Amino acid sequence: MKALFAQNQLDTQRPLVTESVKRAVVSTARDTWEVYFSRLFPATGSVGTGVQLLAVSHMGIKLLRMVKGGQEASGQLRVLRAYSFADILFVTMPSQNMLEFNLASEKVILFSARAHQVKTLVDDFILELKKDSDYVVAVRNFLPEDPALLAFHKGDIIHLQPLEPPRVGYSAGCVVRKKVVYLEELRRTGPDFGWRFGTIHGRVGRFPSELVQPAAAPDFLQLPAEPGSGRAAAVAAAVASAAAAQEVGRRRKGPPVRARSADHGEEALALLPYTMLEFAQKYFRDPQRRPQDGLRLKSKEGRESRTLEDMLCFTKTPLQESLIELSDSSLNKMATDMFLAVMRFMGDAPLKGQSDLDVLCNLLKLCGDHEVMRDECYCQVVKQITDNTSSKQDSCQRGWRLLYIVTAYHSCSEVLHPHLTRFLQDVSRTPGLPFQGIAKACEQNLQKTLRFGGRLELPSSIELRAMLAGRSSKRQLFLLPGGLERHLKIKTCTVALDVIEEICAEMALTRPEAFNEYVIFVVTNRGQHVCPLSRCAYILDVASEMEQVDGGYMLWFRRVLWDQPLKFENELYVTMHYNQVLPDYLKGLFSSMPANRPSEQLLQQVSKLASLQHRAKDRFYLPSVREVQDYIPAQLYRTTAGSTWLNLVSQHRQQTQALSPHQARAQFLELQQHHCSSPLHPCRQPQRPQLSQHRDSWTGTLSCGGCARGEPAQCP
Repeated sequence: MKALFAQNQLDTQRPLVTESVKRAVVSTARDTWEVYFSRLFPATGSVGTGVQLLAVSHMGIKLLRMVKGGQEASGQLRVLRAYSFADILFVTMPSQNMLEFNLASEKVILFSARAHQVKTLVDDFILELKKDSDYVVAVRNFLPEDPALLAFHKGDIIHLQPLEPPRVGYSAGCVVRKKVVYLEELRRTGPDFGWRFGTIHGRVGRFPSELVQPAAAPDFLQLPAEPGSGRAAAVAAAVASAAAAQEVGRRRKGPPVRARSADHGEEALALLPYTMLEFAQKYFRDPQRRPQDGLRLKSKEGRESRTLEDMLCFTKTPLQESLIELSDSSLNKMATDMFLAVMRFMGDAPLKGQSDLDVLCNLLKLCGDHEVMRDECYCQVVKQITDNTSSKQDSCQRGWRLLYIVTAYHSCSEVLHPHLTRFLQDVSRTPGLPFQGIAKACEQNLQKTLRFGGRLELPSSIELRAMLAGRSSKRQLFLLPGGLERHLKIKTCTVALDVIEEICAEMALTRPEAFNEYVIFVVTNRGQHVCPLSRCAYILDVASEMEQVDGGYMLWFRRVLWDQPLKFENELYVTMHYNQVLPDYLKGLFSSMPANRPSEQLLQQVSKLASLQHRAKDRFYLPSVREVQDYIPAQLYRTTAGSTWLNLVSQHRQQTQALSPHQARAQFLELQQHHCSSPLHPCRQPQRPQLSQHRDSWTGTLSCGGCARGEPAQCP
């Protein structure tokens, strides 16, 4: 702004005289002073986030907090998080004062008394940005096997391209009600034209229209501008292989391959020849140009196949160039360093002052920084564990454990995936072969990584020593309401969703709708900071990160949504919900204060709930006045004398004495559920979490998303 003023020689004495300069000043101010040109709304988030205001502007939304400035007594606005409208898919209002911002990879939950105005304003901005946009966002996963189709995951942003006409001499069509309908005859932009053509991450292809919805043009992606002759190479960019590019191009000209559904994935793998040898034949370097790692055979017959087999077998000497024929020769040095790291980790090369952890971390960082090298890494490890003849007794075992770790952190390309999966399945399912258990674990890790994105935090020395010793899991404490403890076995790739499903299964809950109502929270700073975990968050990543920040962290399991009706058969379910609901009840969150003296009906109801609480503690004796006071919300207790409350509670003693503690808790919940059945009742509205001094007394009905690390995660 100062440069603009200086350029146009403006100051307080010289007013703006031309319309163009006025527009330039306003435009510059809007782009540089975004908060100043925003509408501010009062808003709050979860405990510990510090959100006080929500700013909505033409650029997007910002979560703000007022902080004290150095000179200004009124304070300054600090931006906590910012989201552009390209990040926001849509906004919903689950309740009157609750806003749910659905992003491509996470959800942001806010509470505001002006939620309706916020939603209307954001919807208007998003609708305007979507006009004439040539981008769409995936609303469901689409993972076909046909290379002519574009594979993507939910939340991916796809750049639409003009739909290619069919090949010369062919017509594209489909059968509708026993009649052939040619797509060329339909309107290209009409609702009947069921396929779109687009590009994502260098890949191109067709996909069904019903799997996407319009999206604002992102300003953070670099997608290919034009689909053209470089399409095959773009599709093969995942392995950076010239041979792969040629193969994908050849496949596009051939007949389509039957798509493999998720339900029949293993069957399709069994029918198709997806072996590592086939992958080597297509994408490895020419074996005749590799005298340092292949055998010179005199017989011409079978020379290539046997040499390729040798390229996939253990070697005692370091590689001089990459296994995969990489299109960029500069990657060869990286590939040879990677192979040397593999040999060092397996014990087949000296560490030279490094530790196993140093070698492993360097290898994982290399794969993380250079995605095109991940397939090369997988091929190198598979090579070294195949027909391993090392003089080191534990070389092959350490190689398998290295593969187990790599599959937990980085996925392979779509080209290599079926071949690698087939290799792991052959080892795990062939009777008599060693390493069957770890091969199956590697396959499970790979599937988890493809679904959730892979672990982010590098393993600690303690975790690495445990994995090298054959221990792939640890016991982790999870706290349920009321101090209930659950020590669960956490594996390398266990995510928060796995924990939720395991605890829910113990409570006899098996439906996905039920899983969605529970969340894992990470609690630090002696209970002062509570943050929900994304369902895709890896538990060991969270534990590793929290141990560096606060060794006294805790993981809580809480219910945050209450759409599904309560059940009263399972004892853990009843106890957990009773312990979570009871503190809110005693704080008066479920009761509205009467203007005058409480009605007789309310007195009877509250006294019965007090009697049930007394029995839930497995007590048969008549409670004292002091105990009765602890069983009744304070604002209600003060309206009536203590002796009166004691008499009312004693009237229900005979009925409650016949109940077991479990039955008393169940009846307490049932009465609360009946009392709160009205959708307008206060307890049916989402409440902000209440945090007290006791570490297990946090309760609430907050609907929340996000990650403990404050960054988006790839969820399904």
